[in-house]
Amino acid sequence: MVVVAAAAHLTLLPIAPIILLPFILIFFVVVFPFWGLALGVLGLLLLITRGIDKLIATTGGKSEISPPIYKAFRWVLTFGGFTEKGWRRGKKTKKAA
Repeated sequence: MVVVAAAAHLTLLPIAPIILLPFILIFFVVVFPFWGLALGVLGLLLLITRGIDKLIATTGGKSEISPPIYKAFRWVLTFGGFTEKGWRRGKKTKKAA
């Protein structure tokens, strides 16, 4: 009896990957390419604006074009700040200690 129950339990095991497959496909087919495209576009804009900032700085002017684009680039790079939340939380607890 015990062997039959264990065998029945193992037959249900392959169902989880089958259920998760649509979510995995949606992420890698839809979300990941848009994320890469956004990184590419923002990276190009960041390079252009940093070049404009350098050109303006050589003429003696002051330009603040690239910092907002850098913030947007970091936001997209870290999945909306999701990956930095734990880092910031850990940094706050170390300061408190």
